[in-house]
Amino acid sequence: MKTTAELLKIYNYVGPFIDELAQVNKDGKWFHIRPNGAPAYEQRYDYVGSFSEGLADARNGKEEFHIRPDGSPAYKQRYDGVGPFHNGQALAHIKDNWFSINPDGTKVQ
Repeated sequence: MKTTAELLKIYNYVGPFIDELAQVNKDGKWFHIRPNGAPAYEQRYDYVGSFSEGLADARNGKEEFHIRPDGSPAYKQRYDGVGPFHNGQALAHIKDNWFSINPDGTKVQ
């Protein structure tokens, strides 16, 4: 496992490791790395958050959604904003309409 000081020589920002993955920024793009400093996946995003309940929030352009540890989107739906998962639900919004979503991206009824 590399130290934060070692990782900061490679990346512009390094977040905390959660479930063996940390969010990083390199040259304006965001992704997750493993404790050895290697990228966890090939995709690069405009932003990624930390993992919570197995998913992390991500943004590409104006679209927000959640990704899996392999970097793939967890669902097809795109939102104007999403938050982290807590107790199986995350906040999401389209324009000024806020609601909770399930891990598959569907609205909580």
